[in-house]
Amino acid sequence: MERLRVTYSKSKEAIYLSHLDTLKVFNEALIRANISVEYSKGYNPRPEITFAHPLSVGIESTGEIMEIILSEYIETPYFIKQMNKALPDGITILAAEYVELNQKSIMSRVYASTYLITFIYGEERLEGKTKKQIEDMKIYYQKMMEKFLSQRNILVLKKSKNRMERIDIKTQIINYEFTLDGSLEITVSTGSRNNLKPEFIMSGFNEYIDENMDYEVKRTRILYT
Repeated sequence: MERLRVTYSKSKEAIYLSHLDTLKVFNEALIRANISVEYSKGYNPRPEITFAHPLSVGIESTGEIMEIILSEYIETPYFIKQMNKALPDGITILAAEYVELNQKSIMSRVYASTYLITFIYGEERLEGKTKKQIEDMKIYYQKMMEKFLSQRNILVLKKSKNRMERIDIKTQIINYEFTLDGSLEITVSTGSRNNLKPEFIMSGFNEYIDENMDYEVKRTRILYT
């Protein structure tokens, strides 16, 4: 048996696949690619595939990670080539490497994720503005985001059971910076204990500026120990 760690991207229509749908897609692709995988023991055996951390529906990613227990060793270039032939449009294997078979599951080792949040300026915001006014507007919202994230406490509304409550997400933000095009690259806690989703950040920001700013999210990296 061999443990293969795989990095893949998820885009286009594939971002609307749920976690279970994604698992099914990979299982079917492995069968079509004629790659033998180990199965769990018990009444309902399942392929030994573990995802680092399920991606929320509707989010694009260039840094998803999963581990597969293969029945036998195969060359990684061959694995990547055969799988990419078998996978549907929108899911692409980017890299693969063998890791120790007896190490802890990748899921239990994840502690953070990096997301790229890009503001979307609709026609209603751009209409009638000069290039200089548009650039000034983008700088304004970037500065407002900096003020929002630099608060001592960042309180956002979250539904808990049957009620809404405010939670402080400040301690779950590890670091952040702005890219040259003004997008926010932010690394946040991820895992079974703490899992800060980008939509919580943006819902808090929209409340902070008292506007409804549209945005796109892409996960670029999953961090693990």
